[in-house]
Amino acid sequence: MSASAIRTRRLDLEPLTPGHAREMTTVLSGPSLYRFTGGEPPTEAALSLRYTAQSAGHSPKRDQAWLNWIVRHQETGAALGFVQATVSVQSGELVADVAWVIAVVQQGNGYAVEAAAGMLCWLGECGTARCQAHIHPGNVASCSVARKLDFAPTSLVHDGEVLWQRTARQSSAIIKR
Repeated sequence: MSASAIRTRRLDLEPLTPGHAREMTTVLSGPSLYRFTGGEPPTEAALSLRYTAQSAGHSPKRDQAWLNWIVRHQETGAALGFVQATVSVQSGELVADVAWVIAVVQQGNGYAVEAAAGMLCWLGECGTARCQAHIHPGNVASCSVARKLDFAPTSLVHDGEVLWQRTARQSSAIIKR
């Protein structure tokens, strides 16, 4: 499984390459993006290294598919953030751990929901049975995105983050192409 281009109503999701590092350094520069995940805005060099590893498309042991997309506004071409999925086989089914990040200045426009819905639909078409996200309970914005995508919180907490789950079949009802 490898990432391919995805188009939604307003957005293009393009597979990640190391060449995105320079542009994404600015997109990911808002310190508030790291309030619940820790860390700080990355340097271009750090992003280049990360993107080189991630764009390989799989974990070093090849037991997980690493799927990453840059979220781009169709009209302006501007990068708005990213969505990602780590797909593995669990109990004979494909399961995706997903995440979304939109630049602070672009939040509140529905881009996270739209981009993640496009990714979830694509994952469902690729045979993914279940999707899950780990979200800090204080991250109200991400919890809202998850709810809009029909994720439901579970009672499982890992490193202070709640596990949210949904079936991939739910995604077709969310996205409008």
